[in-house]
Amino acid sequence: MSRMYLDNWAKLNEKEARKWALQKEGIKMGTSRRASKPSSKQLLLGLDIGSSSIKMCQFKQTAKAVELLHFDMVPLPPRAIEDGVLINRAAIVEKIRELISRNKIRAKNCAISVSGHSVIIKKICVPEMPPEELDEAIQSEVEQYLPFDIKDVNVDVQILNPKVGGGFMDVLLVAAKKDVVDDYVSVVKEAGLCPVVVDVDTFAIQNAFWLNYEFPPKEVIALVNVGASTISINVISNGASVYTRDISMGGSLLTEAIMKELDVPWEEAEHYQKMRVDDMPFSGGIFQGVQKCSERVAEALVAEVQHTLDFFEATTLNSDIARIYLLGGMSEMGALSRALERRLEIPVKRINPFYNIVIDSRKFNLDVLDEMMPLATVALGLAMRFKGDAKPGGSDARINLLGSKK
Repeated sequence: MSRMYLDNWAKLNEKEARKWALQKEGIKMGTSRRASKPSSKQLLLGLDIGSSSIKMCQFKQTAKAVELLHFDMVPLPPRAIEDGVLINRAAIVEKIRELISRNKIRAKNCAISVSGHSVIIKKICVPEMPPEELDEAIQSEVEQYLPFDIKDVNVDVQILNPKVGGGFMDVLLVAAKKDVVDDYVSVVKEAGLCPVVVDVDTFAIQNAFWLNYEFPPKEVIALVNVGASTISINVISNGASVYTRDISMGGSLLTEAIMKELDVPWEEAEHYQKMRVDDMPFSGGIFQGVQKCSERVAEALVAEVQHTLDFFEATTLNSDIARIYLLGGMSEMGALSRALERRLEIPVKRINPFYNIVIDSRKFNLDVLDEMMPLATVALGLAMRFKGDAKPGGSDARINLLGSKK
């Protein structure tokens, strides 16, 4: 994938964008594949602070469709965020302000998300109770499920199945370390925005998938997000999340492998890593070196995904995964999808997070949206949140880890 950011939109003309719209499956102009569920609430600005870039999305929702108002992204300096920890706060603040300024964003309320090992996600079984009593009741029970002191975490819950039998119900328990949440909230506030929702990447992706495709009934699927430093896996059965795991490895492995193979600095290796095959220079062994690294890294990443999904299937009834949906910055690496299909013997499909979104081609260049598609899913899922949104359960996950929300 070439390093082509949204400030290059002006270089591509309207004729090319319309040609793209006729050729590419999924992105709609003026119509929506199905009517989206309307809300009278004001949708939030979605802000995905990733380890290598920041993505921003804003929707307008009508009675029949969801329309894209803004989508943009900016790269972060190398190692601005490491293992979910904000290292270069000044750069992150500057980049958020850049997005706000260049898109003339007036909204202040936003939804952000966290991920990685600071987040704990568990499905637990508790006695049946009304939803309004669950938040308070869970506080006395939650510590037995967490490796952290309850004072050090922010917690939220959502009912998955209100009646599993014997007077019990299944509940999704989500917790994140308070200092990590506070750090993300603080940097976003410093940039001039007001976070009112702190989601988790896993569920933002789930919501974006639901918006665009809905979930196939009576089928188990896996959403696999391969980012720069983390692989996030969410297994969904009958529209509900049943197993999640974050793996601390990702696309940065490929960048590091290219650095060693070609003896080039980080920035140049990152450039080669993001290039399309057709644009790759064949001189100096660059093409062969990058392809060699891609195959080797793909096998390493897939081995971890396979281990995770094998564990899920071995410990869960009726758990045969029908297909894998791939997203994230590494999802366009052909070696990755080929290795997944070969080793897991499961069909692999790339997610198009714009599939059910109305997009005005006079405002957006569709070729560039296609470039950004693998990186857009979390931001789009966050942009479907609104202040005070309910917890309906099932496919539409509504987690909020903002500690002061009550």
